[in-house]
Amino acid sequence: MPSLSSLRDFSRSLEPRAQLTLVLSLLAVAATAFGIYHFASQQSYSTIQTGLSPTSANRVASALSSAGVPYKLENGGTSVAVPEGKVNDAQVALGSAGLSSGGHPDLTQMNTGSLSSTAFQQQVNYQIGLEGQIANTIEGIDGVDSAEVQLVLPKDQLFQDQSSQATAAVMLTAPMGLDASTVRGIAHQVASSVQGLDPQNVTITDQTGALLWPNGDAGGGAGGMPSKLQAEQTYAAQVSSQVDALLTRTLGPGKAEARVNVDLNVDQTETNSTTYDDSQPPIQLQGTKSSEKLKSNGANPSGPAGTPSNIPGYTGGSASNGNSDYSNTQSSTTNGVNTTQTHTVVAPGTINRMDVALMVDQSVPAAQVAALKTAVESMVGLDPSRGDTLNVASLKFASPAAAGGGAKGGPLAVLGGDPFSLVKKIGAAIAVLVLLFLVRRNLKRREDDPVAPEPKWLREIQQTTPLAELSAPAPVNDLVSVRRKEMQATAEEIVRKNPDQVAMQVAQWMSE
Repeated sequence: MPSLSSLRDFSRSLEPRAQLTLVLSLLAVAATAFGIYHFASQQSYSTIQTGLSPTSANRVASALSSAGVPYKLENGGTSVAVPEGKVNDAQVALGSAGLSSGGHPDLTQMNTGSLSSTAFQQQVNYQIGLEGQIANTIEGIDGVDSAEVQLVLPKDQLFQDQSSQATAAVMLTAPMGLDASTVRGIAHQVASSVQGLDPQNVTITDQTGALLWPNGDAGGGAGGMPSKLQAEQTYAAQVSSQVDALLTRTLGPGKAEARVNVDLNVDQTETNSTTYDDSQPPIQLQGTKSSEKLKSNGANPSGPAGTPSNIPGYTGGSASNGNSDYSNTQSSTTNGVNTTQTHTVVAPGTINRMDVALMVDQSVPAAQVAALKTAVESMVGLDPSRGDTLNVASLKFASPAAAGGGAKGGPLAVLGGDPFSLVKKIGAAIAVLVLLFLVRRNLKRREDDPVAPEPKWLREIQQTTPLAELSAPAPVNDLVSVRRKEMQATAEEIVRKNPDQVAMQVAQWMSE
């Protein structure tokens, strides 16, 4: 290895232009090495899903965090990217959670064809593109994670009675569920996208195979009234997603998580009530009045009761005064009272009880946990009077990188654990070595190139002389050679003592 003095002498022996070239080359090598190392040390991410709503992005982030896959949100939270080495793990995790998104080929990708394609191939390509176009449109609806569309397009027939109707089958993946109006809108949207397709010929099912459209029940256009379990799961998932979005936006991903359990009353009831208002005087609706009088003047025969008094000619009784005066008056009044009759239909969905579990990482301060508890209570509408509860637990969350798999302490653990990152680092090191080799070879070639032709006297001085010739007595005719040797020794001594001055003098001679 060359010493410091030899490097200093080498730098002094170079011309100023060569020294400047050497310094610039070293700076270029250092900058290139730093740039290559900086690029190689950065983690390369690959986008796996785009065009997500905030709710869908939160569900995707939760699924990736649960599977231990690192991720980052891009484009304002509408896209999710994972490291290149974790793409397969991310797809498996999202597929297990029912959040996978497969890109459907649409009509824009079917505009290329060849002259040799047949009419059947063109029809098949058109149907595939139309199915993908409709599926992409449905996936843009809020609450729909993925959609698969299958169309049956009839062939054109000469006679109308021989033609068949178009049909469509749609399978939706909507973990949070869809209401009746949304499913009805999807059915009409599919029917309007296909020529000759009637909405009643569209079959829509969810990821569990439950029929959403059409349904024979006239009361519901999307599978009728949902069951109690489905309604509770849908509502709990919506509330949990909203709370998780708040926690992620406040604390960051992987810091807190909420789960909601709700008891709903899905019974539809009707209530009739009548209210009387006695604050006002009664109103007479109907009134009747009758009066009866009777007056009589005459004798009233009297006698003992029985048969003798009824025999003609019986005079055994006594007569009395028969005057009478009878009077009777009757009246009837029907009054009206202000009444209010109410007919109320109580829709299903009343909350009987709600339980919220909030899990927070230990790294979150206690004051922030208390503030989050108050915010979550107001957000979900917690009502202690009906028995609602909110439990907060502070736990140590598992690190996503540690849970991502891979044996600790393996041969790749020291180098980052990612084969792609290891290959990039090795490539960067090889590039730096090749660059250094090229620079060194260029400098070596410049060093070997003669700057000026070597003078004749210098070649004579550098010629070797045998030791026997130096010890033998010099003849008279060799005085000139002896004098030359003395001059050579003197010149070497001067060069050894003052190399800088000698170099400057030689440069001045060459310039002259």
